[in-house]
Amino acid sequence: MVSYKKWLVEAKRQAERASVEVSAVEWLLLDFMQWTRTTLLYRGDELISETQLEQLTEALEQLLEGKPVQYITQQASFYGQTFFVDERVLIPRPETEEVVEYFLGICPNSGVVADIGTGSGAIALTIKNEKKDLDVIASDISLDALSVAKYNAQHFHTNVTFIQGDVLQPFITQNIHLDGLISNPPYIAKEEVAVMGTNVIKHEPHLALFADESGYAIYDKILKDLPYVMNANAPIVFEIGYQQGDTLMAMIKSRYPDLKPQVLNDINGHARILHMNWF
Repeated sequence: MVSYKKWLVEAKRQAERASVEVSAVEWLLLDFMQWTRTTLLYRGDELISETQLEQLTEALEQLLEGKPVQYITQQASFYGQTFFVDERVLIPRPETEEVVEYFLGICPNSGVVADIGTGSGAIALTIKNEKKDLDVIASDISLDALSVAKYNAQHFHTNVTFIQGDVLQPFITQNIHLDGLISNPPYIAKEEVAVMGTNVIKHEPHLALFADESGYAIYDKILKDLPYVMNANAPIVFEIGYQQGDTLMAMIKSRYPDLKPQVLNDINGHARILHMNWF
């Protein structure tokens, strides 16, 4: 029998030998046990049961093989909530919290807003939770992703409408008009695979990561169809790659010369948020 603290010490040694981030091991244990660091401090000397030890050993093996801890524990934190995630959806990133925070500051308090490419549903459910009078629609082309998002909505008892389809096409078909739009679409160029982390490439869904046309294809689809769905003065916010701002600004101005898009920096000084208001 071994205590949680002793298991953690040995697991960190194994992580170092495998060149795995040591902090991920503690994260794994805390998520697995549903503990805080404070709980670990006062319960860490307790002995691990044989069943838990087997489960932790299996989870550690997955971590050492490169599987993201969020997929092992099937949970990811976003905007103060814990969402269910698995390999059908992208792991929500802290950077996206800033995009949501910005959108919440400019979107209306009532009306209809949409999250395009919802994945786990983290963006849509957060917006609905923060602005309960909004009608929030979450769309995705992936039925697998929508299954995860719907599970999260049920878990949080959050009333969000889900639509399956390719970006704005289902909104056009159903004659839905929007008072706000937010999207964190796939925006990584397929040529960038070689410089990306192996863990991301191996485990996260490529449909949610990569886009044609050097990463701009989904933005282009959304931009093309905006006139058919946006209400007057509705805010549009995109999460973007930190080097994509200038090209996206040019794409927008070429289609809609009278729009006034702006690119904003995140807390790290990277250009990651694009905002404009419809006519």
